[in-house]
Amino acid sequence: MDNNLQFDVEQTERIRKIARYHNVTKELLLFGEQADPENRTLLQPINELRNCLDHLVRVILYKLGEHRPTEQNNYVTANLDKSYGHVYRAAYDTLDWVSITLKGRILTEMDGFSNETIQAVMPEYYSEIRPRLEELLNNDIVELRMEKDVTAKDEANIVKYGEIAAELKDLFKRIISKKPALVEHHTRKQESEKRGKGQRIREGLVIGIICIIVGWGISLF
Repeated sequence: MDNNLQFDVEQTERIRKIARYHNVTKELLLFGEQADPENRTLLQPINELRNCLDHLVRVILYKLGEHRPTEQNNYVTANLDKSYGHVYRAAYDTLDWVSITLKGRILTEMDGFSNETIQAVMPEYYSEIRPRLEELLNNDIVELRMEKDVTAKDEANIVKYGEIAAELKDLFKRIISKKPALVEHHTRKQESEKRGKGQRIREGLVIGIICIIVGWGISLF
C-alpha cells in the first residue's frame, strides 16, 4: 500500500484554497471573539469549519487506503468540493459577524465623547475613519456577498475578503489606541468646566454681596 498522499494539479489547487480560507477565517474568528463585548463567538462558521475538516479527513483516509466507499468515482474531487463549500460559507459568515461586531464596538467606544473631544484628539474620525467604516459595511461587503460564488475558480473573492477583514481590524485598532487620549481630554474638559462653573458661582456671590452692601449704603444715605 502506498502511504504517500498524492493529488493531481486540480486537487492540489483546491486543497490550497481550502487551507487559505480556513486560515483567514480562523484568524478572523479569534479576532471577533476578542472584539465582542462579552467574548462570544459565532457557532455557524465553527460548524462549517468542522464539516470542512470532516470531508478532508475522508479524502486523506481514502488516499491512505484506509477508507473504501461504495461509490468511488470522483470521490476525492466530490469531497474536496464539499470541503471547499463549507469553508467558503464559514468565511463569509465570519466576515458578516465581525463587521457587525466591530461597527457596534466602534460606536460604543466613541459614545459619550463630545464632538469637541473627538475632533481635538482624533480629527480623522469624522473625516476618514467613520466614512470608511460605512463604505466598507454598506458598499464593499454588500458587493462582495453579491458576487459570492462557491463554484468560482479564481481567487479574486478571497483576496478582497482578506483586504476588507484587515481594514476593519485596522480601523478598530486605531480607535482603541486613541481611547486613553480621548478619556484624558474628556476628563480635563469636565474638570475645566467644573472649575469655570465654580468660578462663575463665586463671582456671582461676590457681585451679589457687593450689590447688597451698595444698596444698603444707598438706603442709609
